[in-house]
Amino acid sequence: MAQRQEKVASRGTGPVVEAIHPLKLWLGRCITAGWCLWLLVLALVAVSRFFANQAWAIDLVANVSYFIALPAALTVVAALWRRRLGYAGCALLVTLTAFWPVRWMIRPASTPPTAPASRHEVRVVVANVHGSQQALDGLIALLGRVQPDVAVAIEVSPGLERYLSENPVVREALPFVVGPERGMTWRDMILTRHPMHRLRFDGDDERYKFVYAYRRSCFVDKPEGRFLFTAAHPASPRNVSVWAHGNEITSLLAEVIQAHLLPVGVPVVVGGDFNATPSGRRHRIMLDRSGLRPVDEIGGITGTWPSDWPGPLRLTIDRVWASPNVEFIRREVLEDIGSDHRPILVTLSLPRGEEP
Repeated sequence: MAQRQEKVASRGTGPVVEAIHPLKLWLGRCITAGWCLWLLVLALVAVSRFFANQAWAIDLVANVSYFIALPAALTVVAALWRRRLGYAGCALLVTLTAFWPVRWMIRPASTPPTAPASRHEVRVVVANVHGSQQALDGLIALLGRVQPDVAVAIEVSPGLERYLSENPVVREALPFVVGPERGMTWRDMILTRHPMHRLRFDGDDERYKFVYAYRRSCFVDKPEGRFLFTAAHPASPRNVSVWAHGNEITSLLAEVIQAHLLPVGVPVVVGGDFNATPSGRRHRIMLDRSGLRPVDEIGGITGTWPSDWPGPLRLTIDRVWASPNVEFIRREVLEDIGSDHRPILVTLSLPRGEEP
């Protein structure tokens, strides 16, 4: 009996057990370090939007930071399942930080049953055709089907302006056109169903020379009321210098809106490819300095670029902004037209004004 008790007792002190104990301790430390490293990565991505103006690389991360909300939420679940409450609390904080700037994405777009008599609807199409004639053909077919009040075509290659504006479908649907200007870097066109004329500025400010809104802001004379429409297309942040230039153009655009467009006294609508998501630097510039607000911010998680990716994985960089008296009704991401961007159709509610 004594020999059996001695044998049982010796099982916990053998050489194999003594070797396993340090291994378990080492594995435990590695797992803890893995948890901490994963939470640190999530946290750095989540807070990158607060430092997006500091460096090009940080802003690139900030523009996709909202994608880590889902992994962070799954981390909360995993931490709770493992009963690691501290990790779960940290992961929950990261989830909320990543989710907050784009919380509108999961809110359903609601359409008022009837528009008040004091307001009228305006339908806006924004499409970056990426210089492609094939994409222009797709856009032409889309405009004939959708019949918007106003459309902006971005990156129309030189020589294709007349191909778009003189197409019979476009001439019937959107007969009024303002195109590019000789010597300017932009290749954007505004097309409307209603008569329009350009806003005239006092003088020719060299500071705003390359800002589209300073040369191409147009009054659209819809029978229910006049509004001011312009386009925007800051350069994509493909390297440090282009990123900085695009940010500068966005800042100048905000200045033009504040100093020249809003004081006119009619509703202002700006549509374009901003090359930034709602968690990126340029969104913050517009939000803080332009006096406008993003009116297409409710309506689902479907983005516009790259066009051939699944909807939730596409970035929301094609946007519509408007003055505070403009209300949002709905936003639709339309079919692939052969560009690297999907067009959007945004329906807005504007206050009725005096007949132009």
